[in-house]
Amino acid sequence: MNMKWTPSARKSLRDIQSIHFTEEETKEYRIRLVRSIQDKILSLMVSMPAREPSWQGTYRILVDRYKVYYSFSDDRQTCFIEALRHQHQND
Repeated sequence: MNMKWTPSARKSLRDIQSIHFTEEETKEYRIRLVRSIQDKILSLMVSMPAREPSWQGTYRILVDRYKVYYSFSDDRQTCFIEALRHQHQND
């Protein structure tokens, strides 16, 4: 399956940082997070619809304290990762 990140989701991923870790450690964390997100989407597919009215028609998973909103192309060959939000961040 092809995974495509929207510009806003990509920006959210790039904005992840920590004063407790080096830039290299943070970069490695982002890579692990992307892999975990992709693995979870592939295993759950459409079993977790988003409950928030503003995200109607999309799906939501929680990965390492991040809410990930995603949707699929009509043929289900492409997954669009639409948003990445920390669980305490407002939608």
